[in-house]
Amino acid sequence: MSMRKIFENNYAELYDISDEIPYTIFGYWKGLWLLDDPEAMRALRFPFDYIKDHHIKIMITDYRYLEIVPVETDAWLQSEWFPTVVKNGLLAEIVIDSTNSVFSKLSVDIMYENVHQSTGLLTPTVGSLEEAKQLARKLIAELHN
Repeated sequence: MSMRKIFENNYAELYDISDEIPYTIFGYWKGLWLLDDPEAMRALRFPFDYIKDHHIKIMITDYRYLEIVPVETDAWLQSEWFPTVVKNGLLAEIVIDSTNSVFSKLSVDIMYENVHQSTGLLTPTVGSLEEAKQLARKLIAELHN
């Protein structure tokens, strides 16, 4: 896979994979996201401008290294993060179902529970990176038809 690293810290590792799948980024989200942690917030805010400036339409997300998402962080994601990435052009966030713990899986399930209804963002869950890439290619192809 042709991946160009665009961001890395303890909370995220993000790659532009547009060489392989146009308008697509891929990322591992990690750790415990606290709103008062400047590095966690830097990771969470990084995609805002990148999505807008590079016309990103799809983000493939892997939460394998995520711990949990505190309630107040989830509230911020719902009120700020999801609406901003959608406003900046993101159409789909494809989630790889790779969470290791029941707690992180629950955090992820809660995080996406109402996103599509509230923002229009497509948030399909798939079983592997290969499935995510196939779906991303299909969605990009549909955009160009």
